[in-house]
Amino acid sequence: MGSSNLLIERCPREERARAMAIVYRGLGRGMRAALVEQALEDERAGRVDLSGLWIARRGGGGRIVGAVLTQALPGRATAVWAPRTTAAWGKGRAETAAALVRGTLEGLRGEGIAIAQAVLDVPVDPREAEDLAAGGMPHVTDLVYLRRSTAVPPPPPPSSSVRFDWRGMDQVGEEALRAALESSYTDSLDIPEIGGARSIDDALQGHRGAPGYRPELWRLGSVDGEPDVAAVLLLAAAADRDSWEVVYLGLTPAARGRGLGVQAVAHALELARPRVAAIELAVDARNLPAAKLYAATGFVPFDRRAVHLAVLSRP
Repeated sequence: MGSSNLLIERCPREERARAMAIVYRGLGRGMRAALVEQALEDERAGRVDLSGLWIARRGGGGRIVGAVLTQALPGRATAVWAPRTTAAWGKGRAETAAALVRGTLEGLRGEGIAIAQAVLDVPVDPREAEDLAAGGMPHVTDLVYLRRSTAVPPPPPPSSSVRFDWRGMDQVGEEALRAALESSYTDSLDIPEIGGARSIDDALQGHRGAPGYRPELWRLGSVDGEPDVAAVLLLAAAADRDSWEVVYLGLTPAARGRGLGVQAVAHALELARPRVAAIELAVDARNLPAAKLYAATGFVPFDRRAVHLAVLSRP
């Protein structure tokens, strides 16, 4: 079946059960029915939001032949899951899936969304990766997830006369942290494809929207007499684990290449050690300087996921 006779739209509430049954396609009938009912019950109870369901219809108003689940994220971003169709195999399945992704991205663009991202388990189901790429969300990189125990002290930083003075956002004010954060994005090696896609306000909203956000864990490192040298460390509490997450760690351009990243990691561990057992973070697999820093400070990988990305608008 060609994709030209498909209508892509947000799923009406009354058809969400049908759409979710397609999302769970591939599972046994009993399990699929139970998961659909649980999803609908969670929505009624306010635990999940299914308004991010998009569907493909055959013709102008025909039956649903595909569904994709999306979730709005703070800061004009949206998470996208791999599409599902009623057809299991064949060219028609692939065309429907790609058309569904394209139509969903167009709809999100019209709503003002700047970034759509999908994060797939590695190894990736080849069809999921192909469907996303054909629909306009190519694979751009892998995220490597790292963890480190807080019980073991970090290695000493390289000998240097420069030392960060760390203060919280309540001490320095949001504008100072905001300026350092914006500077740290310059020539960033963590998913550089999204550089400039969102305003600094969007980025701050995205960081604040991270699960476990606690403003007292947002820290700014500065150096007396060197106003261009700074580090931004944003930590968050993991909801279901005895750990904290490094939501963001960035150095301004003037601070890079001076061994100051070790100080930032040491400060994170100093804050976390009395409170949690571990610290976790994710890094772009292409970001070799960051990977080297985290390996040198005792982080070890525990997961890897593929990132598919579409930049829908830029300010």
